[in-house]
Amino acid sequence: MCLPEVQKPTEHLIISDEEVEPVDQNDVIQEISDDESSSDSSIDLNSWNSDGENSDDDISMSDDSNNEDNLYNGQENSTDDEVQEVIYVDDSDTNDDEDDDENDDDDDDEEEEEEEEDNENDDEEQEEVDEVVDAFIRASSERNRNHPPNLSIDDSLIGGLSFHPKLNVIALGLSNGDITMYKYSNAKNRHLRTNDNVHLKKIMLLEFNDTGDYLYSACRDNNVSVSDTETGKMKVYFEKAHSFGSFVTSFSSIDENIFATGDEDGVINVWDIRANGCKFSLKKTEDSINSMIAVNNSNNQPTLACASSDGTLSIIDISSKKMVIQSEPYKSLLTSCVTMKQKTKLVCGTGVGSLITFNAGDYNMFNDEFPCVDKNAAVNRLVPVTENIVISALDNGKIRATNLFPNCHLGIVGHHQEMSVDLLDISNNGHLIASTSYFSNTVKFWNIEFFENFDVKKHFKKIDPKEFNLPSSNVVNATDFFSGLQ
Repeated sequence: MCLPEVQKPTEHLIISDEEVEPVDQNDVIQEISDDESSSDSSIDLNSWNSDGENSDDDISMSDDSNNEDNLYNGQENSTDDEVQEVIYVDDSDTNDDEDDDENDDDDDDEEEEEEEEDNENDDEEQEEVDEVVDAFIRASSERNRNHPPNLSIDDSLIGGLSFHPKLNVIALGLSNGDITMYKYSNAKNRHLRTNDNVHLKKIMLLEFNDTGDYLYSACRDNNVSVSDTETGKMKVYFEKAHSFGSFVTSFSSIDENIFATGDEDGVINVWDIRANGCKFSLKKTEDSINSMIAVNNSNNQPTLACASSDGTLSIIDISSKKMVIQSEPYKSLLTSCVTMKQKTKLVCGTGVGSLITFNAGDYNMFNDEFPCVDKNAAVNRLVPVTENIVISALDNGKIRATNLFPNCHLGIVGHHQEMSVDLLDISNNGHLIASTSYFSNTVKFWNIEFFENFDVKKHFKKIDPKEFNLPSSNVVNATDFFSGLQ
């Protein structure tokens, strides 16, 4: 761009050949001074270059009207008798300036686009950083985890679960009739195999036998299956094992070849795998058989203890195929039964949350009762952990631990967010329990290894068992929090 020339000194002025009047030096100096002052105040280079909005019409070289005429008319009004500054405005310069404006606008657009791209790149980089941080946190959590991660099943609900008695394997019976097995570890759960279409309807019961060789299952249409654990192949299949409309509600393995099932109508069927059929059937109550467990009598012969909804405990002698004892009814239904203290005690959970105990061989009347701290919370399942500690799955979503002989509540093992805990089992080494609900597709694992060296007396002195959370629950107690502030 061509800029206006500044006023030339007087000694460089071009004088024509004609005579001119002498020029007064003071007048020349004054004229130069006025012109320089006018020129310096009229041009703002910074605003021109920065905004690019000014035009030639916006430029005023002087307040003098003669100078304005000279700006727009070139040299038309100049004469040889007058010495004046002439400023030439080049159209090419104006076009260049306009092009510069357009280029500046284009540059601004490009800069905005580059800024937007930079912002997008920054966002992407931040997302990548967040993903890395999340992955690091997950990895750190997995390294510190002392139990397997939750096990979730897609597009199906869980109707039964059972730990293998010797291997780190858990089997799940699903609502679509499949049985799926996983190898569990603290790092991850690895899918082993799925036995498709074992049943046509939802699996309601699932259990390994004592050796882990067989996997028993029963479904909603009352069909009972026995599968080979290693191959997944079906060994025997008992169709319509119970009457139509009466669901199978309980199961117990008696030995490697004999097992029993109970239903909602109080019927108990004993099955022999070798004979591929029912060994015998009994009905001594009108209410559901909710739980069964094999116990030996005084002659070391197998018997079957059956807890029912009428509040009674019935003892069936397998050899004689008869019921030998039935207890006095309790005030509530009996929901689950297990043996403890080297099978010298039989413990039953109840519909009101209490635990009642029987002495082995004396089942006419329970000899002890221990109420639950959760009022009106039914016990759905019991799992013995040690010879004195039993874990209860409650219908209020809590899993509680209780010490028996002497009796005291120990605290909360885990939570299921107000959902009923319907299924509960313990791993082969006793370090884990798994739990779920009939209306869930997720199994939760809880580490209970701390019970191996549990000091009940020391523990009982400092806690409120009703609200105390045991280490397995992953919930911090208020007492633990404030003790850390001391």
